[in-house]
Amino acid sequence: MEDKTMGISRAPKLEWNLNTLLQLVSLATLLATGIYVWANTTRDVEELQRWRMGHEQYHKERLAEVKSVEGRTEERFRSIESEVRKIDNLTYRIAAAEQTTATTSAAIKDLQSLVSAQSGDIKVIREILQRLEAGQRRSPP
Repeated sequence: MEDKTMGISRAPKLEWNLNTLLQLVSLATLLATGIYVWANTTRDVEELQRWRMGHEQYHKERLAEVKSVEGRTEERFRSIESEVRKIDNLTYRIAAAEQTTATTSAAIKDLQSLVSAQSGDIKVIREILQRLEAGQRRSPP
């Protein structure tokens, strides 16, 4: 039989030996593992981003709540400070009233001693006047 290929040798037959099969299975496993890891990593990153957004929103809400509480507390402190100022004012007014009372009491005691002294002077003047009247009755003019 004559060779119709004209001196060109035929291409080797595609042979599937064990080494080739192992390499193809390893390549397929590597690709499947890579896709699996990529999918899980993408899912984990998305979950982390959702958690982060939720967590940031939680912190924003919590910050707003804390600011609200701080505002109410500040307002309460202001009202308490105004009440304390009123108490300080009352303390000052009570001290002033006590001082005025003490001054008035001392003035009343001084007035009592003056009235007592005048009472004694009036008794002496009355006795003198009675003696003068008695002396004028005895001596006719």
